Amino acid sequence: MSNYIEPRLRRDFGGIITAFFNFMKANIRGLLNVFIGYNGIFFILFLISVYFLITGFVEFLIVENLSATGGDGSTDAAAITMAISSIGLFLLIGLASIFNYAISSSYVSLYERRKENNLSKRSVWQVAKKAFWGIVLIAVCAVVLYFVYAVVQIILAFIPILGMLISLVIALAFNAWISLTIFSYVHNDDHNVFDAFGEAWQLLFSGFWKTLGVNFVLGSLVQICIFSLQIVPAIIMGVIAFHAIEDTGSFTDSTISHILLIVFLTVFCVMLMFVQMISQIINGFLYFNLHEFKNNEYLRSRITQIGAVE
Repeated sequence: MSNYIEPRLRRDFGGIITAFFNFMKANIRGLLNVFIGYNGIFFILFLISVYFLITGFVEFLIVENLSATGGDGSTDAAAITMAISSIGLFLLIGLASIFNYAISSSYVSLYERRKENNLSKRSVWQVAKKAFWGIVLIAVCAVVLYFVYAVVQIILAFIPILGMLISLVIALAFNAWISLTIFSYVHNDDHNVFDAFGEAWQLLFSGFWKTLGVNFVLGSLVQICIFSLQIVPAIIMGVIAFHAIEDTGSFTDSTISHILLIVFLTVFCVMLMFVQMISQIINGFLYFNLHEFKNNEYLRSRITQIGAVE
């Protein structure tokens, strides 16, 4: 229990943020081990999908340039390659997102039960695989709900300033609701999908502004930190690509530029998955905080323990 951060304490806004960073500091090795260990296949599939996407794009440009100079050629094959690889990449990101929501929720849930840091990836997977298909069902429900959400966002787009603020609040609330639902389903063995939706809805509105504030502040900080790590590599790759294109005369003739673009987009997809994993950990801590404020289970258990000792 060394450096164990009790997630069930009744914390205020600042306390949740502090607890999250303390948790990350103590568990970053275990989280990276779980993330890399179970996302390896997705890294490879991302690379393959991006490769076909960029290859199709380059082939499309070559044929377009050829047609512009009076040559013959059809862009149909290149367009089909781009379409298939784009759809495949989109579906792959969706599947990887579901998977990472499952393992991050399982990690925090198991962390609270075992009260130990840097959990093994095998123990996390044992919890995650039981909840996987339920999370898939939650994702399907979320997609259906997203259409309603999209309609509301379109309507709000016509309202200046106030509409933008309301749109941001709804976006944060919607994402928090889905994330809390996933965690509720993973953590509570007796919950079905609709029980999880119901509990998450109640918890969301029991601490509405705290939920939105924590998600906005920590979500923004995590995304800034993660994507700032890509700035230097992106600049280096951009400089290399610029000189490669300058030497060959065009982007379509620069193999190095193609490789760098494939690598950059693949790393971007991987980073996106890691951000989603960290974001769900935030909502896992938030779930325990809201649940304790609403039900006082941890506080009552501590009082009972003190009474038993006396």
